[in-house]
Amino acid sequence: MNTTTPLYAKAAAIVGRPLVLLAALFMSAPAEISLSRTAGFSGGTEYLAPFVLSLYAACAATVAATRPKGVRGRLSAILGAGLALGFALSAQVTAHLLSAGHITSGPWLITAVSSVPSIAAAHLLHLAVVPRAEKESTEVPVKATDEPEKAEEESKAPTPQTSPESRSKGRSRRPSLQVIRDAADTLDKTGQKVTAKALAQWFGVSERTGARYLSALKAA
Repeated sequence: MNTTTPLYAKAAAIVGRPLVLLAALFMSAPAEISLSRTAGFSGGTEYLAPFVLSLYAACAATVAATRPKGVRGRLSAILGAGLALGFALSAQVTAHLLSAGHITSGPWLITAVSSVPSIAAAHLLHLAVVPRAEKESTEVPVKATDEPEKAEEESKAPTPQTSPESRSKGRSRRPSLQVIRDAADTLDKTGQKVTAKALAQWFGVSERTGARYLSALKAA
């Protein structure tokens, strides 16, 4: 069964995704700027609203979608993506209701809009710190092993009995060659290059270990 993604489909995904994203950001910007002005932002700061709302939602959703299962902070990324999307959606609906005269501004609106920048900043900093801590922790077993030569040999030949569920335990059990091949196929279908870094992010391991998985895949 041929599972290779057609070239035209890859091209449509690669070109279409950024265009749709840019179009959505431009469409969302006027309402978000208007809402920030209603909440009291001025002096040019109101023009930052699209970055805090729509772009924050896009960033959080990307992190949530690319963080592998079992990696610390994945649940936070998913919940944060939902929260960010809720902020962006609520801002659009509220701004249009205000402009149409269906609702009026009040303390509840000012409070809600004013709290968004602080929440967005705190959550994005959290997302930035967690992957780094996770990457550092995955380096420990490699450096701490008493038999580096044996560990190197085992890394080149993933054990066949490893199941897909072991991806979240990449530090203690190595995925089978079939699991690595399935991951590579999935990355390829979504328009991503199959690199050591991509495999490392997929399995939640260090980039060094991801390079070993890539070598094993090429040698097969």
